[in-house]
Amino acid sequence: MSKFALITGASRGIGKAISHYFAQQGYSLILVSRNKDNLNQTKLELESLYTTNNIETITVDFNKPTEVESAIKSIIARHDTIDVLVNSAGILMAGHTNLTLDQLSELINVNLVSTITTCNLVVEKMKLQGYGEVYNLGSTSGLEPVAKIAAYSATKAAIVSYSQSLYQELLPDNIQVCCLCPSVVDTDMTNDGRIANDLKIEPQDLIKAIDFVRSLSSGASMPTLPIRCKVIDLEK
Repeated sequence: MSKFALITGASRGIGKAISHYFAQQGYSLILVSRNKDNLNQTKLELESLYTTNNIETITVDFNKPTEVESAIKSIIARHDTIDVLVNSAGILMAGHTNLTLDQLSELINVNLVSTITTCNLVVEKMKLQGYGEVYNLGSTSGLEPVAKIAAYSATKAAIVSYSQSLYQELLPDNIQVCCLCPSVVDTDMTNDGRIANDLKIEPQDLIKAIDFVRSLSSGASMPTLPIRCKVIDLEK
């Protein structure tokens, strides 16, 4: 029976890189993203490289949690199992007290409400099947808040806390939870010129992190995994 990995934010950056990893591992993929054109391009790219995989794409806006809920419920109903969930959908928005209500709502909807909604629904299915792996994308800014991105840091701190609680809750259900917490990753989301791209974390580093967590023995676990950008630590 084919193994399925559901990956949100799969049309670019970290999510796209992780999609390649699970395709290489022989998984069929359920790719979720807001941008239909980018998502279709990712599907074509993966199909050209990994011919044995079934790849399904779902377009949904994570700023609309009720639509995300419907989309995820539909996915769950169509598949007997979901073996892996990667919550990579997210947005970065600079600002703190100057953010508008619409900006703040979008940050919270995308990074928090829709992400937790997706995770809750998939985890309930994993409980029924008796196993699963969950990888949530947090951030080092959720571990050590950054003043210039206070609202973003708050959403990521919530994801870190949620993931750590979920890790404890799901241990008896044979479901592994890991919150990956990178700092600045070289993607289009961070390409603002403040840090040279060659000094950032590479998306490939997130793949290596997942592969490391998956390689641990059955008696070991890693609920939270920070991955730091050296140049930021040097500037502190």
